[in-house]
Amino acid sequence: MQTSYLSYIYYNKFSPIYYLIYKEEIIQVGNNINRRDFFKGSLLGAAAIAAASASVVKETVSPMVATAADIVAPVQEISEFPYMVTENYRRFPSDKQFYLRAFDPEENKNPVKFVIDDVSKITGKKDSGKDLPLLNAEKAGIKGRGATLTETALSFYQVHYVPNPLEKREGWTLLEQALSTAGWSVELDYTGFTAIASGPAGIIQHYPINPETNEMGKQPVFIQGLFSWDNSSVDAMRQQGQPWKFNSEEEASKIVKKASKFLGASLVGIAPYEERWTYSNWARPKSKPFTFPDGRTQYLPWDVQKFASSQGAEVYGNVCFDADFEKYGGFKPKSVIVIAIEKDFEASLTTPSVIEDASTGLGYSHMGEVAYKIATFLRFLGYYAIPSGNDTGLSVPMAVQAGLGEAGRNGLLITQKYGPRVRIAKIYTDLEIAPDKPVKFGVREFCRLCKKCADACPGQAISHEKEAKVLQPEDCGVSENPYTDKWHVDAVRCASFWANNCTSCSTCVGVCSWNKLKTWNHDVARIATQIPLVQDAARKFDEWFGYGGPVNADERVSSGYITNKVRDFWNNPEPIR
Repeated sequence: MQTSYLSYIYYNKFSPIYYLIYKEEIIQVGNNINRRDFFKGSLLGAAAIAAASASVVKETVSPMVATAADIVAPVQEISEFPYMVTENYRRFPSDKQFYLRAFDPEENKNPVKFVIDDVSKITGKKDSGKDLPLLNAEKAGIKGRGATLTETALSFYQVHYVPNPLEKREGWTLLEQALSTAGWSVELDYTGFTAIASGPAGIIQHYPINPETNEMGKQPVFIQGLFSWDNSSVDAMRQQGQPWKFNSEEEASKIVKKASKFLGASLVGIAPYEERWTYSNWARPKSKPFTFPDGRTQYLPWDVQKFASSQGAEVYGNVCFDADFEKYGGFKPKSVIVIAIEKDFEASLTTPSVIEDASTGLGYSHMGEVAYKIATFLRFLGYYAIPSGNDTGLSVPMAVQAGLGEAGRNGLLITQKYGPRVRIAKIYTDLEIAPDKPVKFGVREFCRLCKKCADACPGQAISHEKEAKVLQPEDCGVSENPYTDKWHVDAVRCASFWANNCTSCSTCVGVCSWNKLKTWNHDVARIATQIPLVQDAARKFDEWFGYGGPVNADERVSSGYITNKVRDFWNNPEPIR
């Protein structure tokens, strides 16, 4: 028989069997063997010598490996939430999220503390995050102590209002800052900056215009943004008749998912509403007026001018609200539509540059747009709906419950299609929709062995322990909820690098083995997690092909990798899909 494109020969020394793999056929010579065991052997053997041309791999190997992955490491639906949540678990208060804690004056009294002071005692390697509090304080003109939590947060919040201190570095220039500002613009100007978990609803400031003179006012008015809780249109619809009737909860699921994808969601799943994932309170920063040089007034939660001139950090606290859907939204949720928005792949490779921050901001902006449209769709059918981003409740467990992916070592949702390169939004509704089931496709097994994100994290914020565990209070920082089965992530270490980097980071996304376009070696790594003899090589399959760049944080900069990826980004007019 004539072969097409590519042939691989695999030899199993324990049972002398030779296999020939053709373009669309698998010829077995010798003893019979089941499909699962065959794929385990032949594909992993092939992986080591698969340095063929890209077109051959794409046309021949990729479909075959994908099929093998579905056989050896199938996506499994499970009936229960996949991670242990003990009886001691309590709902998390939103004002304890790191980004809201920053506006609490009490957090500005003492230098930050890490959960683990020196990670090198665990890893045996340099702790690249250990000195960040001192470095951040020095940058703010403070000597003799580390930065407070408030000073840490304001160092990266401030870049939206003042020049970036790193703007001479390639990837941090005014060009990238402009891209970032544009990416964040809908989130900041029309959604209400709920990225920091503030709520209920996003509050935006707009300047009224006189329709007869076309003159714009200097004083803003406060209104709800795209994450609006205004359900008055639903009341009007119901006065005219009953809500649209679906034939079944399953039909409702099909229609809602189709509409969500049509309106811009990259992924969509349905979770039953569970109160345990709703914050125990909702919080929003207090603000005071700040007058810009053009005479316009904007209300801000910190004194921009004072911090920019190294006169200290002044914040005004948070106002807290009861977590009450009926009080503020007019209904009790029954279902949660969870959507994921894909972030730009090329931008993720430039991490931790400002280009990646632009991609993050664009993701948040799309979250507001798409969630608002889905809520509008439901409201027009006569159902109550509340669109939300990081506000209202914990996104990752709801996304897991909705079947969108698994929770990874880095604390993020890992999806099968995009890895962690997504942003999550939710739409709460009183429409009863057939829920999806959580899924397993090898993420937890892979994360146990990989540790790539932990090694690469510039702040050393991600646990290096092999096994996830039910975290106890002593294992956690203030912004981490104990009594759940997961890996520890130190939000203060993470944010301390952001402050030093003068923008966000997402290195844990950029280097993640799941963050790539649909490629065959991704599936090979997935298969490897199911085979004891080669489990430890799972990460190597990824690194052999150079995905994600250098793991060492210093080397990512010194090697020129980030600079090259920044240049690639600007030189490629068409996005990579």
